[in-house]
Amino acid sequence: MNLESILCFHKALMELLSERLVVQEIVDHPVRLKGFDAGLCKSRWKKIGQFPAGDYEYIDIMVNGTRYIVEVNLVGEFTIARPSNHYQSLLDIFPTIYIGEPDDLKQAVKLMCTALKKSMKNGDMHVPPWRRNGYMLAKWFGSYKRTTNNSSTKKNGFNSSENLAKKQSVGFEMSPAVFHYCRETG
Repeated sequence: MNLESILCFHKALMELLSERLVVQEIVDHPVRLKGFDAGLCKSRWKKIGQFPAGDYEYIDIMVNGTRYIVEVNLVGEFTIARPSNHYQSLLDIFPTIYIGEPDDLKQAVKLMCTALKKSMKNGDMHVPPWRRNGYMLAKWFGSYKRTTNNSSTKKNGFNSSENLAKKQSVGFEMSPAVFHYCRETG
C-alpha cells in the first residue's frame, strides 16, 4: 500500500467518522471508501485460564493481497485511569486511528501492554485480565469473521475456500487462543 492510498483511505475514513458512523456503517459504504475492499471483522474467543471470553469488531482492508488492519480508536483501547506520566506520554503520541500491517500492530500492542502494566503496578493498581497482552492480542489476532456488504468469510477457523454450507456449526468456529509471554512476574 503506497502513501497516497493510505492518505486517500484515511481521508475517506475521517469523513465517515465525522458523521459519527459506527464501524458497521463505515463498512457498509464501500463507494464512500473510494473502492477499497474494506470488511468488518468480528473476532471472538473463549475463556482460557485467567483470560475471559470476549468479542471485538474492527475493520480491515485488502490491497493487492495484503491485509491491513484499521482501528478507529486505538488509543482508546489503552486508556486507563490514573496513568503514570511516562504512560500518559506514550498515549499522547499513540495514534487515534491505526491503519497498518498486522505485525506492526502486534508490536504496538506488546509495547503498550508492557507500559500499561508498569503504569498500573507503579500506581498500586491490579492489572485486570482484559488489559493484559494476551487478551489485547486476541482482539485483532484471534479467530474472526470478515463481512463485507457482498459476502461473509470466516478466517483462521478453517480454509475460507471450503463450502460453508457443509459446515455444521453456525457463526464462529472457535480456535484456541495462544498467549505468548503471558507469565506474570512479581
